[in-house]
Amino acid sequence: MTDFDLSSLVGIGIVLIAALFIYALHLGYRLFGQAKERERVLSQVQADMVLKDVEARQAIQVIARALLQNDLSDTEAAMRISFLSQQVAATSEELESFSIFQQLAEATCHIPILEDWIALERTEKRRLNMERENIEVGFKEFIRSSATELSKLRIE
Repeated sequence: MTDFDLSSLVGIGIVLIAALFIYALHLGYRLFGQAKERERVLSQVQADMVLKDVEARQAIQVIARALLQNDLSDTEAAMRISFLSQQVAATSEELESFSIFQQLAEATCHIPILEDWIALERTEKRRLNMERENIEVGFKEFIRSSATELSKLRIE
């Protein structure tokens, strides 16, 4: 091999190494950008979860207070609080308070609501109301106690 051939190969090698180095820098920059974007998205998701938690807690407080003022039936409050409790990062004490509402909601979940309720005949509505009230009697003391606790729910 001549000096010219050898220097040409070295030159080509240097150009290839430089191109690969520049490409590696470009990929590293893109990875850094992706990591920054991932952090931003994670931060936004966490902020959204905190906001959702606060909103759910506020709604639970309102429902618990309405229940204590007899503005809602125990069953209606139980259905609403049971649903909202799934959106809260609850402490163990809060979980206990939510539990009784979930139990009542499950015990009365077979009773139609909204349009299905409206479509029922009067005798069926009366029968289901009596059944609901009988079920609520068994939960009344626990529901009121839990509602009192939930009306004081911490909001961060």
